[in-house]
Amino acid sequence: MPDRVNDDDSASRARHSALRLLARREHSQYELRRKLKARDYGEDLVDELLAELVTEHLLSDTRYAEAMVTHRASRGYGPLRICMELRDRGVADVIVDKALQEAEVDWDERLRHTYDRKYGEIAAESFKTWASRAQFLKNRGFSVDAIRRVIGNHGASTPGARRATKE
Repeated sequence: MPDRVNDDDSASRARHSALRLLARREHSQYELRRKLKARDYGEDLVDELLAELVTEHLLSDTRYAEAMVTHRASRGYGPLRICMELRDRGVADVIVDKALQEAEVDWDERLRHTYDRKYGEIAAESFKTWASRAQFLKNRGFSVDAIRRVIGNHGASTPGARRATKE
């Protein structure tokens, strides 16, 4: 009988820990599993708890992916970086792809905003400067094609230079 009480107490504490973590922000199943195991809850207990939370709609990789895409895009990150981060957090490729497709994000506008916030209207005078800026955007998770489409190739690489040629 004492073992059963101990198990119930442990399950209750694990659930309380999980709910406290989920109250702060969405988590992927992988993240929550890792955090609960780090608190020395048993593998079987954690698996059972995660299954309960999913059934109760308190834990959802889909909801986590949607929130992550929205949040990271608002912070100036592109789809490639967000995709990598979600996969690193154990979210299935199908869920990642769906979240990125369904996100109401204009990625070119996000790229333009990120570029303008970092560099403003200061023209890239040399290829080296342009390449450095393009690398910054690439590291932020924007594709080379999107970078070229939005900031152009060297020579038409700055927003000001592109606007001046359109007027």
